[in-house]
Amino acid sequence: MISDPSPRPWFAPTGIAEPMRLVLDASAAVHVVLGTPNAAKLLDRLDQASLVLAPSLYHAEVANTLWKYLRAGELHREQVFEHYEAAAGLLDGVEPDASLAAEALAGAGRHAQPVFDLLYVVTALRHGCRLLTVDTRLAALARRIDPELLA
Repeated sequence: MISDPSPRPWFAPTGIAEPMRLVLDASAAVHVVLGTPNAAKLLDRLDQASLVLAPSLYHAEVANTLWKYLRAGELHREQVFEHYEAAAGLLDGVEPDASLAAEALAGAGRHAQPVFDLLYVVTALRHGCRLLTVDTRLAALARRIDPELLA
């Protein structure tokens, strides 16, 4: 049985802070740095934010995604490193995964979703942030936990 270290029930509203504070996930960051059709909308949200955070997992996920583009021949080595630096520069701060893991594990057990996704959700909940993602599974999870959680 997983014990929940979280003081808040998972169904409770988060009390999103204003002005807008964001947790940026790797999927949205990669769209931004690659300049996909979604990039302008995502950049607009980032420009409106007073703070942009992510769990430390973000760096590994961004790097791995860019590696996939390199491996597929869609990006050159220099581009991969430029895009990685740009994605890292989108953040104002990083929350260590170790400080999030137990709560993310408890949430993952409750919602039958990967701990990776819950790391982003827990970061948003802890800091009164909205979640900026293009990952449909993560967005659906965030909506179930709190309809106000998505940016």
